[in-house]
Amino acid sequence: MNPSNPYPTEGYFYLPQFFQPNELQQIEPILEKFHQQWLIDHQEEYQTRLINSHSLTSSAVLTQEERLSLFRFIAGERFQPLLSALFPDQALFLNTQLFFDPFNKEQKNYWHRDIQYTGMSIEDQQKSILTQNVLHFRIPFQEEEGIELIPGTHRSWDLPEEQDTRLGQNGKQPSDALARGKQIRLQRGDLLIFSANMIHRGLYGNNRFSFDLIFLDDTPLLRPFIDPNNHPTEAEKKQLNSSLFL
Repeated sequence: MNPSNPYPTEGYFYLPQFFQPNELQQIEPILEKFHQQWLIDHQEEYQTRLINSHSLTSSAVLTQEERLSLFRFIAGERFQPLLSALFPDQALFLNTQLFFDPFNKEQKNYWHRDIQYTGMSIEDQQKSILTQNVLHFRIPFQEEEGIELIPGTHRSWDLPEEQDTRLGQNGKQPSDALARGKQIRLQRGDLLIFSANMIHRGLYGNNRFSFDLIFLDDTPLLRPFIDPNNHPTEAEKKQLNSSLFL
């Protein structure tokens, strides 16, 4: 691992031009195929609010070979040194997501921590972020405005203004600017690793199209969040030789 890796203190690790062109070209048609069908199947939700999709590896849209190609990419050697360095123990694959611009160009982005959508109390969230590891590996397929995040908040709680903004309370809106926010613009070929638990927001524009792989600690607390349908079958696992799957 690069000794200048800022993840332990900052909560993210930006690796410009991590991928060779052919690595992205191998999976790009699969992502496009899934996305075009998703737009048809979820037209109303897309036109009203949605800015991401998920669970590509359990989609009936993809062929068995396309699904296996995604699993090979996820379990590939490129990610193994990173996962070994970033996770104190065993990591597991959670899911995939695609991120794109909203249909309504006036739709505002929003600060959030992924953990706020789990139903956990604020107190339990505050405790969990101190030790829990849930990481996005964001892979942009073209130049985009990227992500704005608040460094260090993967292990520390919001300042009062940040919590009011994130939760849309006390006169604040989740799209309001935050003083500690740091923007990381992304180019095709880059890799941005960031904690799902930190305060962050996606920045819309330039017809963004990013593929996220999500990994988490292999613990009894987090395993229930995994949908087995998003993981390979026993037969597929024999072709992958990876410990990332159930």
